[in-house]
Amino acid sequence: MAVSHSAGLLREYLDQDVVPREMSIARFMRGMVSMSCVAALAVGGAIGWPLSLSLAGLTAGLALYYTLMLRALRNGGFHPAMQWVDSAFTVSIPAVVFITDVHFHGAVYALTTPPAYAWGALIVVCALRAGRGLAYFAAALAALEYLLLYFLVARPRLPVDALDTLSPAMVFLRCAFLFAYGPLAATLATLIVNKAGDALRAIREKDVMGKYFLHERLGVGGMAEVFRATYSPEGGFEKQVAIKRVLPAYADNAEFLTLFRREAELGSMLIHPNIVQVLDLGRHQGTIFLSMEFVDGMPLSTLLKRVAVRRLSPAAVAYVGAELASALAYMHDRAGPKGEPLGLVHRDLNPPNILLSRIGEVKLSDFGIARAANQTGITRLQQVRGKAGYMAPEQAQGLALDGRADLFALGLTLHEALTGQRALQGDTDAALMLASIQQEILPPSHFVPGISPTLDAIVMGLLRHDREQRTPTAEVLRQQLLALTGYEAPYTHGRKQLTQALHEAKTQSSAPVKPLLLTADMALTEGALEALPQSRPERS
Repeated sequence: MAVSHSAGLLREYLDQDVVPREMSIARFMRGMVSMSCVAALAVGGAIGWPLSLSLAGLTAGLALYYTLMLRALRNGGFHPAMQWVDSAFTVSIPAVVFITDVHFHGAVYALTTPPAYAWGALIVVCALRAGRGLAYFAAALAALEYLLLYFLVARPRLPVDALDTLSPAMVFLRCAFLFAYGPLAATLATLIVNKAGDALRAIREKDVMGKYFLHERLGVGGMAEVFRATYSPEGGFEKQVAIKRVLPAYADNAEFLTLFRREAELGSMLIHPNIVQVLDLGRHQGTIFLSMEFVDGMPLSTLLKRVAVRRLSPAAVAYVGAELASALAYMHDRAGPKGEPLGLVHRDLNPPNILLSRIGEVKLSDFGIARAANQTGITRLQQVRGKAGYMAPEQAQGLALDGRADLFALGLTLHEALTGQRALQGDTDAALMLASIQQEILPPSHFVPGISPTLDAIVMGLLRHDREQRTPTAEVLRQQLLALTGYEAPYTHGRKQLTQALHEAKTQSSAPVKPLLLTADMALTEGALEALPQSRPERS
């Protein structure tokens, strides 16, 4: 792995760990000034109570400041500017002590007392918390404060026969030494980062899933977890991917591993701009993993939870529908190596499995329970798989399926995106499966006035219980959506409105920063994993 990449990973980690680090520094400083407050009161008889009480008041005020900072950090009030403000505050503590010493003991004492030399240590602390820029800032501020204190506060009060070590020339020299702490501390911080980068490279050579370097976890399901990762084989080549890894406890679960490998096989075979592509299948330290295309965005389910009134504009929904229809048309018509039709059916199309990139790409994911209709070894009647609430009637009854089952699921998804509520209602999975067979579904315009009769008819054509009367193919659906005009036209307005909604959702989610990102690719685990515990194994 390239040196710059290792350093970048370390910087990324340090940036993510900034709040706990700032809390540790604030906690340490609060402890130090609290002890200093007690010590100042303890020696009051020796140094005089006026000075003792002044130092105790100063350190008590500092303890209160760090207590308030800790409370703000615990409540998520961190801002990058806090590091600079707090560093300026911390570096200025010796200046306040200096003025106190001048008042009580004179200028000579203030220029020779040990607190005057505390600046150097504080500059190093500032450098280690946030890097080179803060180190130079703290050093320059300390040197400037010392210079101003000397000429404005101390020098007018020095005796005529003051020591040569207290002359302006020597003070300028001390200021130069103070500023030198900046580059020295910055070099030390850089050395630490570089050494840590070397350690990262050494670890990378032995571990980290071979060619993949894992970053934050994006999501976790019942039996697998998903990470953002960097594919970095050799020569500095790098690519962002998503790694879906079986949890160690299920590494020997034959049923789940069968579904996992099937997802890899189908995902690698389906190469389409609206389908998340599987790039690799591997085994590492006793567990298997998939490497997949990384979609920088969020699932449709997350978007619908974050946008206003929990629904999208008709044009955005038409655009999503047209893109997914293109993916389904390709998938349903996919032929085998000898040209034979495979009759692939996804069987788990629902909002969590529809990924939306921040630039408006729409991609179908999670093929763990997809199957080929002409493979009788895996096609068994009474095998119900999928997500309750998004099943076609024939799927809920365990009947043989074809591509029209995916079209029914897409109709339910588009209906939900238009209205902001699920089309099928039920409190349990069994109730939802029964609803897919019996419930009368009202058109979207019943819930949201303004949806055109044409778009109503397109959606309701997908939701006919009798599949013989349902929209026959995904390509027919795509052509119907492309024929929409005016404010519902998918490619005139839809993509732009979708990207605006994604931007709005991202902005709303960026306020409280949570540990780990649980939005970008949660769909990679939500779909099939939810169905696994109650499903029976399919055997070939």
